[in-house]
Amino acid sequence: MITTGDWQAALEPISHKNHDIGFDKVPAEKEMFYTVRKSSKLTETYLELGDIAPMSALRGSVNYSDVSQGYQFTVTATEYAQGVKIQRRFVETDQLDVVEDLPKKLGMSAHDRIATDIFFPFNNAFNTSITTLDGLQLCSAAHTSNNGGSNQSNRGTSAAGAVAVEATRISMKKFLSNTNRRVNVNPDTIVAPEELHEIFYEVISSSGKVETSNNNANFQKGKYKLITSPWLSDTNNWFMVDSRLMKLYMTWNDIVKLEFNQAKDFDGFAAKYNDYMFYSYIPRDWRFAFGHQVS
Repeated sequence: MITTGDWQAALEPISHKNHDIGFDKVPAEKEMFYTVRKSSKLTETYLELGDIAPMSALRGSVNYSDVSQGYQFTVTATEYAQGVKIQRRFVETDQLDVVEDLPKKLGMSAHDRIATDIFFPFNNAFNTSITTLDGLQLCSAAHTSNNGGSNQSNRGTSAAGAVAVEATRISMKKFLSNTNRRVNVNPDTIVAPEELHEIFYEVISSSGKVETSNNNANFQKGKYKLITSPWLSDTNNWFMVDSRLMKLYMTWNDIVKLEFNQAKDFDGFAAKYNDYMFYSYIPRDWRFAFGHQVS
């Protein structure tokens, strides 16, 4: 005799398989944008350090520099969970592949949550839904310093195009530290919505100078990697980033990676499944990016 327990056990491998199909894989941008680390802390604390003065000539004894602490801020991890319940009567009268589709959709739900959070700093770069070490939005016209540095801007309003790309590159090369020392910024990537893919592809791939009738060589050719994504919600906003600094300053703390669980149902007439994740993420500094909020 096939018991209720056998029924639930028989559903489990089917559900796991279809959940994995729905989830597919972690969006590649997670590893591209963030330094991903294992964490066991609900709250992570980050400190900004001042610079060390340029190396001085050795004249008998080593010169030791003082290093001052800058801003301090914390990020708190969030738990995410979603479940589905498959009643036995649906299994017995299944005409619409409910048993296969529900776990698949649960996997898609987890994938969408992760993708939404990966791009959250970019989608909210011009508001305070997420902030960096100075308490301001990721892209601000007046980033501050509490270590003697000048206010700085990494925010513009220029529409996508060759002229804007070069002007943004020059602006990023002039970024300063929190004590007004030069920062080694190497803008090498453009992050943009799908709607701007064609424009930026021409900017970085054309042999001739873009948007002119002359035959000058295209200075921007091959200079940037282009990342476009439907997860960027605004169709006009775009970003230039230093991919090395982005991974240095963007941190993703995994406390619990995605788990797919079978929940026990005491009455035995429903198979329950749930997803669970627990993580935090934060852009600790703004100097890896320059964003354009285009009206």
